[in-house]
Amino acid sequence: MNLAAWVLASQWRGVEIPYGFYGPVLVTGPEWSALGDGVAGEVRAVCAAVAEVRQEWVTRPPAGEGPARAEMLAAARHSVAALA
Repeated sequence: MNLAAWVLASQWRGVEIPYGFYGPVLVTGPEWSALGDGVAGEVRAVCAAVAEVRQEWVTRPPAGEGPARAEMLAAARHSVAALA
């Protein structure tokens, strides 16, 4: 599963998406234009947050699937809020 894509899509939708994304994902701007700096910053921040949490899980595994999803989404919200 492409965890970063799932977290990013869930962050943008404001809800936990009930399905996963698999394989490469392309994020585009409106009408296939380039991403603005704000959106590109969000993509980078969420991907960095996902990588950081996954690295933490090497030594501290999550308590289960539900807590893992909640932790990822919270990390994404925090990283995007820090951009403002």
